Parts: sequence; structure tokens; C-alpha cells
Amino acid sequence: MELTDGLNLTQSRRSFIKAAGATVLAGVAAGALGGCSAKGKTENKNNFAQSIGEIDWDEETDVLIVGGGLAGQAAAATVATEGNGAKALLLEKGALVLGDGDSPFSAGRVLWTDDEHAEGFRQYLYELRGEMDNTPDAVLDAFAEGIHENRTWLESLPGFKDEYIKATTHFHPGTGDTCYPEYAELPHGYNLGVLFFKDDTYDHVIKFVNSVITDDPNITHKLNAPLTALIQDPESKAVLGGVYTYEGQTVYVKANKGVIMCCGGFENNKQMRADYLSAATARCIAGRMNTGDGHYICARIGADMWHMNSCAGMWTSVSPIEGEDVTMRTPKQFGITVAENGRRFFMDWDSDHEHDWEVIDQNPLNINVGSRHGHMQFGGEWPHLPMPKTTWYILDDEGYKKMMAYSTAPNFDPSSEGYGFTANTIEELADAAGINKAELVKTVAQWNEYCEAGYDPAFYRPAKTLTPIKGAPFHACHCSATMLNTDGGPRRNEHAQILDLNGDVIPNLYSAGEFGSVWCDMYNGGGNLGECCAFGRIAVRNVLGIAK
Repeated sequence: MELTDGLNLTQSRRSFIKAAGATVLAGVAAGALGGCSAKGKTENKNNFAQSIGEIDWDEETDVLIVGGGLAGQAAAATVATEGNGAKALLLEKGALVLGDGDSPFSAGRVLWTDDEHAEGFRQYLYELRGEMDNTPDAVLDAFAEGIHENRTWLESLPGFKDEYIKATTHFHPGTGDTCYPEYAELPHGYNLGVLFFKDDTYDHVIKFVNSVITDDPNITHKLNAPLTALIQDPESKAVLGGVYTYEGQTVYVKANKGVIMCCGGFENNKQMRADYLSAATARCIAGRMNTGDGHYICARIGADMWHMNSCAGMWTSVSPIEGEDVTMRTPKQFGITVAENGRRFFMDWDSDHEHDWEVIDQNPLNINVGSRHGHMQFGGEWPHLPMPKTTWYILDDEGYKKMMAYSTAPNFDPSSEGYGFTANTIEELADAAGINKAELVKTVAQWNEYCEAGYDPAFYRPAKTLTPIKGAPFHACHCSATMLNTDGGPRRNEHAQILDLNGDVIPNLYSAGEFGSVWCDMYNGGGNLGECCAFGRIAVRNVLGIAK
């Protein structure tokens, strides 16, 4: 029998820890072999099994779902509503009923499209992939079909009422800010819509989906129950079940039909951010439990990985100088962002996502600017940009007051609350913040010339965002590199099956959501939650052999 470390259980626990070769790997799986037994509790006898036949399973279910965000809950809801009595065990690593990843902290937008625009939306997905060309057509086709079904599926769930959702359509160009797709410049951009839950009880899609599985007799939902290992038949390579910890005990659960990994991203794993994104110092808005556990687990049974460099990021957010907290949204049109050398270094109108709507339909994609979930126009393309650990948002007092009036963050005084510094001159401000004084003085003078001319020849910020920096006192607000989520993980096919390094299916192992997401290049808002719903269903239907 093999666990996720790829080693036989006949080896001792000590040799396993040694053979793992990395503390982070050993830490994830050691519980499966070491028992995680609490004081006064008996170590699980399965930890000493020499073969598959010797495992005396503690639990049994039809579908094991790992991760309790929207992907996992959509999968569980599909089991509940389409599974003909099949049972599912939903494991959430954290303590929150709605999951401790990104889902409950997101804006709650769910991508969808209607019958008329379904084919155009499929073409739009091809355009977003562009020349990256590492998500096969078959996978995007399945995704497009799933997005097409999202609205009717949500409406079909028990307890749904028409007043719960608002459908914003992006089918007609030039009809206002809320009716633009993320990349309106692409030929098939206007072929999608976004769903919002707006009811007082269900103001987020995950709250409604959770209501479907709550108290369902076929769904067992456990919190504080992290998966530590998968159990794989060494001959067939089929995944037979998993090992998780719960209330201080190690639990071996048999999955009769399959395991669906819905573990989210790795944005809160500093080492993985450094390895794959060159962003070791980035701060994350949410996803505190998204530390890559599932990536390590799947890697140890031979899963291939894709899209590990894809993410929603980076932009710069006003944040406390100390700690890891992030201000969710900071309007950036009232000043400039500089690095410690005192110079601007990118198109610094980079709030959470900004578009120059006035020109978006007139200019080509490689000319327009803005921040679209952290992706910014760079050399005519739209990658995510690694950001310095520390940057400074420089404003005069009038700009600062305007920023606070528009910001969704609570009012703060940069100098007294650890967010930055205030001074009567630019020179004094530079000294306080540790910014190159001579360069900052030149940069601010040059910026004011741009504002007077109404044109930014350095980074082409829209004229309406050119706010001069002239009136004392002056402010330097500390900014950190900020990101939302990662998309990389195990490579999946159109049936949500996880593939190994040879491109072969790992039997009984599936994935959904951001854990090995389909997004490989440009991203459209609502696409992550849309994918959670779409591939959550796809995975369950293939696990259970349900004909759609």
C-alpha cells in the first residue's frame, strides 16, 4: 500500500520522515503515519498496516470531498440533489462552515452565459487563453458548458427563489460600467453574464449552496478536519481513500467511488509563492488556509501540475507597515506609487481592478491600461507583475482626503496608526519613509508636470487619474504587494480527472475549483466561483456515473 509520500508502509515512521527530505512535506503527511494521537487516546492501528488488505477502515463513504469552499460545497450539493442516495463526506481544514479559503471572502460573482451566447463565450475562453495554449480545447469546452449551466443549476436547487439573484449581462457593448466584461477588447468579449446573490439571507452564492447540504442526511460536513494523505493501490494506481485528522484522532476513510480535491490555492505558502510566482513577500487578501497541502499530497502520488504561475495579482494595497494584513481596496487615482528608490516603476493606477471604460471599446487590448485582477498591460500583454516588498503611495493632503472619501477601508492616519508617514515637505517625507530623497523630489516634480500637461508619457495613466501632488502636508502610505488567489495545481481533463506525469488518469481522483484551475493566462471576474460550480458538478457526475 502506498500513501501520498510514495513510500511503502513497511518502512518505519522514522525512515519516512527522513526519506521525505523536506520539513514541509513531512509535516503534511506525518500525521497519517504517526497517528496524531492525543493524550489518553489510542493510536490508530491502521498506522501499522503492511498492506491494503490489513487496513480496517474507520469510515466509508461514496464520495470523499476535500475542501469546504464553494467547489467542495457545489460538489456536495450535486451529490445531495443528483446522487440517488449516494453519500459524501465533505472535509474542511479550517473552522468556518463556509470554508477557510477564498470563497466566502470573494465578491460573490458567478460567471454564466445564456443559450444565445454560449458559443461566443466558448470562443472568448479561447481568446483569454491566447498563445499560452496549455489548457486543451476539450477542457475549455467542458468549462464553457458548465458556465452555461450555472444559472439553471442554481435555480434548480432546493429552496431557490427568483428574488435571490441578480443577473448582470455583458452581452451588449457600451451600456455602462457594470456591463463590461473583463476584456471587452477581445472579439468575443460580450458573451457572458455574472450572477450576484442579493437576498438578505443569501447575500453570497456559497451561503445559498451551503443551505442545500445543511441537514441533508447523505452529506456529512466536518470542520477542523484536514486531509493528511491519500491511499493509493500500488498496482492499479487507483485512489482508494484518504487519511485525515479529526478531534485529535487519525481517521482512515474509504471512498468507494472517488475523491474530489477542492483544496484551493497555495497563496498563503511563502515557499510556493517564491518558487512559482517570485512573490515570497506578497500579502494575501484571504485564503488563510490555502497553504498548498493538497498540492503536496497529490504530487506524492504522481500528479502532474499546471498553471502554477497563474494568479490574481499583483497590485499594491495600502497596508500596515508591520504584519500581514491588507487593506482590501484602495483607490489609486489620487497620487503616485514609488519604490524605495523614489521612482515610479509601473502603471500605478492599480486598484483592485480598474478599467479605462471611456476608451476600452475604441483602443486595442495592447494599448489600454488598468488593473484587471492584478493583471496589467506590460509590453502589450496582460501578465501578473511581481511587485517589490515595499512601495509607497505618495499624496498631498487634498489627494489623501479624496482617497479616504472613496476608500472602502476605514479612515486612518498614516503617521499615527502604522500605515506610513506625514510631513510638511517632500524631502522630510522621504527621510521619514526611507525613500531616496533626491529621486523622490525629481519624481514628484516630473509628475506634476505630467498633470499640468494632462498626459503621462512614462506609463500612460488615463488623464482623469492624473492628480498633482502640491499641497502640504504630504503623505506616504505604506503599500505591500497584494494578491487574491493562485490557480495552479494538478492537471485535470475535461471530466475533472487528475492526470499523472504521463498524461494518464489517476483512477478515482478528481479536482474542482482553484485547485488546478483552467485559468492559464487572462482571467475574467466571476470565473473562479463559476469554475467552482461548474467543475464541482462535472466531478461528481463523473465520479457517480450520472448522465447529464
